[in-house]
Amino acid sequence: MKNSYNNLSFKKVLCITFFLFLFFQLLTFKSYSDNIKSSEVIVQKMIADAKQHALKTIKLSPEERSSKIKILIKQFINLDFMARATTGSFWKKASNTQKEKYKSALLKQIVNTIEEHLNTLARLSYKPLKSEARGKKLVYIRGIIVDHSKKIPDVNLLWKLAKDKKGNFLVLDLEIEGISLVSSHKAETMSILRKNKGDFNALLGTFTEGE
Repeated sequence: MKNSYNNLSFKKVLCITFFLFLFFQLLTFKSYSDNIKSSEVIVQKMIADAKQHALKTIKLSPEERSSKIKILIKQFINLDFMARATTGSFWKKASNTQKEKYKSALLKQIVNTIEEHLNTLARLSYKPLKSEARGKKLVYIRGIIVDHSKKIPDVNLLWKLAKDKKGNFLVLDLEIEGISLVSSHKAETMSILRKNKGDFNALLGTFTEGE
């Protein structure tokens, strides 16, 4: 009798454990699904806003266009993450003033790098391909910029987004034809910092020289 009771209790525990497992799996799946949807909305809005920008500013000077798109892009990217990621351990050694100057210079470089591709949306279109969750907070979204006339080859894009401290999804990195903005900038930045023993003023000076 006691063995039967123990077996019954054990089965109950197994059933409860199984249903709890399913429940948490469903919650996790829903969380991943929600993250993907939120990220897709951000990318679609960024693309739509960039297309409107390209159409509305087509007659402006390059300086005016860059100034306007800088404001647009800044609201969609995690500039703090990009700044830390591209400077590695040297970031902690920089003063607050140096950090702000570097973020401003980095944003300008990012704008210059992607502006050409985003501005092509004035006559081309963006097509989403695949979205996938990478863990609890990271989402990858693949897409292409398409020229339906086939005069220009498709441009492959990979957006990497993650939640910030406020729970908003922002772009951490963008790969254009397999080339990562963050990785390419990091290689150049780290080379300069190492050469100058982590001197951020030397790094900031290279941005000034390029203007």
